[in-house]
Amino acid sequence: MSKKKIYIVTGGFSGIGLSICEKLLRENHIVISIGKTPKKLLNLKEKFKIYKKKFDPIICNLENENEIKEFKKYLNKKYLKIDGLVNNAGINPSRNNILRTSLNDWNKTLNVNLTGVFLITKYIISHLKNNSSIVNISSVAAKGMKNRISYSTSKAGLIGFTKSLAIDFAKRKIRVNCLLPGYVKTNLVKNYLGNLSVTEKNELIEKHALNKVGKPQDISEIVNFLLSEKSRWMTGSIINIDGGYLLNTQKLR
Repeated sequence: MSKKKIYIVTGGFSGIGLSICEKLLRENHIVISIGKTPKKLLNLKEKFKIYKKKFDPIICNLENENEIKEFKKYLNKKYLKIDGLVNNAGINPSRNNILRTSLNDWNKTLNVNLTGVFLITKYIISHLKNNSSIVNISSVAAKGMKNRISYSTSKAGLIGFTKSLAIDFAKRKIRVNCLLPGYVKTNLVKNYLGNLSVTEKNELIEKHALNKVGKPQDISEIVNFLLSEKSRWMTGSIINIDGGYLLNTQKLR
């Protein structure tokens, strides 16, 4: 069992974020899970009641700087210092090219996926211990994807954000790395796949060299590694965890 540490996970109420929280709790860590849906918070408190005081779900809208400032005050009172931050929260409201993407969808996507990451990191990084870790969850869409103009742009921005942050905080030994997941079987992806024809679904799966989509646990295992001391010589790394999706798309080009 690893030494107990304190981690923050954004977008931790569902999907990949929830899987990350579960993994860290099983490793005996304290997890501060950030989301913005009160109903999900109540469900999670019941789901994780066996972990008692180790699971701390918080409502905080990452688009709202004032709410993040209030969260910082909460940290000051209860935790002071933390061991890691996982920037996982993200949305994808518009599957369109630039001509069909509304300014509202563009702004909403960048506000959550990029500006939200900037804000939570800006206010939390002073709470990070030296020799701690930040993990940013981007996407294979960061490399460019059809009809994902706003989502791809936001996720590509996380790559530059990761590298710049890694350079700026290397003296404090704060490691900053970034994951690029392929299609992972969350509820959102299940719904998306369910709306495809059999042919379209098979074509999408076949784009992954390993011929299958991922599971949330495939991501949470790697996140756990990047948060741990086992990754102590890694920073500024951009890691594909995509079942070979980018390999196959590069081959097709």
